[in-house]
Amino acid sequence: MTSPQITDISWQILQQNDQLLPPRAFGSHKGDHGHVQVIGGDFGFAGAAVMASQAALVSGAGLVGCATRPEHIAGYISRSPEIMVSGINSGLELLPFITGVENHKKVLVVGPGLGKQAFGQLLLQTVLQNFEPLGGLVLDADGLNLLATKAEITGSKVDFSPRNVIITPHPAEAGRLLNITTAQVQADRIAAAKALVEKYSCTVILKGQHSLIAGIDSQGELKIYRCLDGNPGMASGGMGDILSGITGAVLAQFIQLGLSPLAAAKLACCVHSKAADDASREGGEIGLLATDLLPFVRRAIQSQVELADLENKQDD
Repeated sequence: MTSPQITDISWQILQQNDQLLPPRAFGSHKGDHGHVQVIGGDFGFAGAAVMASQAALVSGAGLVGCATRPEHIAGYISRSPEIMVSGINSGLELLPFITGVENHKKVLVVGPGLGKQAFGQLLLQTVLQNFEPLGGLVLDADGLNLLATKAEITGSKVDFSPRNVIITPHPAEAGRLLNITTAQVQADRIAAAKALVEKYSCTVILKGQHSLIAGIDSQGELKIYRCLDGNPGMASGGMGDILSGITGAVLAQFIQLGLSPLAAAKLACCVHSKAADDASREGGEIGLLATDLLPFVRRAIQSQVELADLENKQDD
């Protein structure tokens, strides 16, 4: 591949120039807007999976399920009863949620609170060996840390092509995936993003100051985008879980529309950063919580839809 040109994007730029979520048909139903299945939440990390699930809900997914430890069910339901939460303890118990005709277009969000112990290893192995090719996969957090040691888990190289897969590493996770140091990733973030696309044949959101979105476009060319939105208040626990939920929901809706994972990753990243900017303007950057973003995520997604509706009316 030749060196790609870097294109700056933002939530505002995407509104003006890129693929938007279209307005919903009056007679549409929840099955038309994507089904997201979050997988994670080992002991000690329950909050991560529920935050990802909540983010998927406010990002417009028609259905959101969460497979987690049985001990977490009551807490999840009390937090957000819209989540279809199920208790699992093994890969075998996960299979009914990711295989079969009824699950063939699900987007799996794997990693929030997954942990690196036997629970997480078995669930990731089950996903990598069984997830449906017409659906999608978002890998984050410990899903990525375990992927970095894939030889021990799967016994083989992981190549995601031609499936709808998005990975969302921060610099340390990117380093583990590429077997280089965090400092080396940060020294040339563009090269790291490109290397991740080439190694795993997937779309990449490399998080950090001005997150990078990299992937192969419909013409088979590598494209890299730099998100200009975001602020230092995002440096707090749980922000990545919110991004993974947004990404899963947007990918699920884009799959229904026949749009690419690269377009979904661009929109998800900008919506996430835009929501953080809006939340920080209201309450400041210091002390910004991941869950503070949720109402602003919904507004950003809604604004995209409203603009698309306006453009359609102008074309008529």
